[in-house]
Amino acid sequence: MALTRLFFVLSTAVLLFGCASQSKTADQLRDNVKRNVTFSSREVFEVKKPYRQVSDSLRKKWLECLDSTTTGSFHRGGNTFGTLTNIYKPKVAVTDRRTELTLQHKQTGTGVTQLGGPPPEGFFIIVTDVYPADKNTSRVDVQKHMPGYAGVIKAIRNWAEGTSKGCPDLAQ
Repeated sequence: MALTRLFFVLSTAVLLFGCASQSKTADQLRDNVKRNVTFSSREVFEVKKPYRQVSDSLRKKWLECLDSTTTGSFHRGGNTFGTLTNIYKPKVAVTDRRTELTLQHKQTGTGVTQLGGPPPEGFFIIVTDVYPADKNTSRVDVQKHMPGYAGVIKAIRNWAEGTSKGCPDLAQ
């Protein structure tokens, strides 16, 4: 019984620490990843395509696929406990030297409270930076702070490489 309580207390502490460190800006997310904050990760890869081509492909699919709102209900004890709306807001900023793609996530609904007071369009959960590595090669730097979203990370790579244009399921 004591071991179960200890596990519960430690699990709750890790979860609260992860929630408390949610990013309110793209730079804060980058900093959290750099400091190895709980639930953060980074994937960097290169694509043998010119920067402008990779930037244009990612920008188009980012805005097309990740602008999403879903609503559902959640249940406890067989009864409907509340409703939950997930709002995903993608944004893109492009210059000659860098493309910044950000994805913000906000939850609303009855019985829902997001700890840490999210920005108006939600916490930053994925930041992708694209840079020219050389004339014919682009570097893609994907940073995230939330468990999951493997489908989005895979889609980013596929979009950059041109191997798939499909949209990911944001629930994965």
